[in-house]
Parts: sequence; C-alpha cells; structure tokens
Amino acid sequence: MTATLTSPSSIPSGAGRPDSSAVAEYRHDDVRPVSFFGVLRSEWVKLRSVRSSRTTLLAAAGVLLLVGLIAAAFNGGLLAEPPDPGDGGPDGEDPTSTVMAGLLLAPLIIAVLGVMTITAEYATGTIRSTMTFVPGRLPVLWAKAAVLTAVTFPVMVVAALTTFLGGQALLAAGDAATSSLTDPGVLRAVLGSAVYLTGVAVLGLALGTVLRGTAVAISALFGLIFLVPGLGGFLLPAGVRDNVLLYLPSNAASSFTSVAPGPELLGTASGAAVFAAWVVVPLFFAAAALKRRSV
Repeated sequence: MTATLTSPSSIPSGAGRPDSSAVAEYRHDDVRPVSFFGVLRSEWVKLRSVRSSRTTLLAAAGVLLLVGLIAAAFNGGLLAEPPDPGDGGPDGEDPTSTVMAGLLLAPLIIAVLGVMTITAEYATGTIRSTMTFVPGRLPVLWAKAAVLTAVTFPVMVVAALTTFLGGQALLAAGDAATSSLTDPGVLRAVLGSAVYLTGVAVLGLALGTVLRGTAVAISALFGLIFLVPGLGGFLLPAGVRDNVLLYLPSNAASSFTSVAPGPELLGTASGAAVFAAWVVVPLFFAAAALKRRSV
C-alpha cells in the first residue's frame, strides 16, 4: 500500500479552515463583555464562599462586643471595684465610650478582611483569571469595594447596637451611669462606629491593591491607625503633633464616634470629611495602580 501525499497548494481554498466571516460572526455573537452586575455578583460569591472572610468579619464583630461588655462589667463593678466617680461627668468616663471600647481592637481585625479581599487573589494567582474576564480591571475594584461595604456595614451596625445595649444593661446592673440611644449624640456615635469600621475595611482593600501583599498592607494600616497616632503623641513636637495627628484616620473618626468630641479633636462634620478622604483617595490611587501595572 502506498500513501499519496497532497501538496498544500493542491488543497482547495478554504478546505479545513473556518470561513473568516463565520469566525467573526461567532466572536460577535458568543463573546460578550462582562457587565458590572456580573462582576458584582462574582465578587459577592467570592466573599461569601471564602471561610476566612466570614470568620474575620464575625471576629471583628465579636471583639467589638466582647471588649465592650467586659469594659461595661468592670465599670459597673460586676467584675471589680467600679472606678470613681463613674458618673459620666468631667471626672468620669462617658458610658457610650465605655461600652464602645472595642473600637481600639476591632479596626485591626476588620482591616485584615479588607486587605485579603484583594491580596488573597494575588497570592493564589487567580487575579490573572479575574482580570482576563474583566480586561477593564476597574470594575473589579469598584465591585469589591461595593460588596465589602454592603457586607461589612450591616454586620457592624448590628454589632455596635448589640454592644451598646448589652453594655448599658451591665452598667445599669452595677448602678453605674448609663446612656440611651435617644440621648444627644449617642446614636450618631454608635452608628459612627459602624461607619468607621466599614471605612477601615475599604481602606484595607485600597492598600492591599496598591501593595499586593497581605503582610505589608496590614502592617501599613496598623502603623497608620495605631502606631503613628500612639507614638506621635510622644515623639513629635507639640506644633506638629497638634496640626498633623489630628488628621490621621483614627483621630478623625473619633470626632463622630464620640458623643461629645473634645477640643483636641476635629468637629464632627470636619472629622467625617477627613475620614472619608482617607477612604476615597487611597481607593483612587489603587484604581490608578491597578490600571497601570501588570498583574
């Protein structure tokens, strides 16, 4: 048996090859850009399905609640001798600030959630697949920010209200001074705590997008929120301290998470505006970095 080889030139034109117009028609009909709603739904599935995300979110809420209840129990004399005078006046601590003491720790935990919303994809390499399906890239960042906000804020509102009500009950049980949600500035301070924690999560997302590493982004956020305000008060000259530290995220947020901001803080509206800038501006820097750099 002999095999007959056919030269390429003898193959009829178009044989074995798809018609170019058919290819163009197939591409036009079957390959469509992903809508923003589709990206939003994808990011919702990612956040909901990752166990560490759920755990971190609940851990932040749990720390806010646990620390607040412990502080209320101490101040109410249920765990130890109550502080003197404990009347919420000039010489005593405000009952709302007492029960919201968890704001000292919860931001660090919620920051981890925000950072890992993006850095987990960089670590596993799935960010490449994500950006392949969404070549515009920016819809991914906006969708992550929207989903993160939509998930974090309601949980933090529930945690803050539960902490406040439970803490006030413990204070009342110890015959300590209490406050009510109807008191001037109290509801704003409680809901402001949820806003603050949600903003920290989005700020974590922005830093994670720019820095691409979980550890380095969390370290940067820790320094910005905790380390610089704490050490700056001791190390910086008085003039710098009074004019710079005032505008750091945690200090700016204190203006709307406190019932009555002291003279050393910005006003409520000014503090809210400064904190909003700390969230929005890094997010736009993150957008520029995501658009410009390769993944």
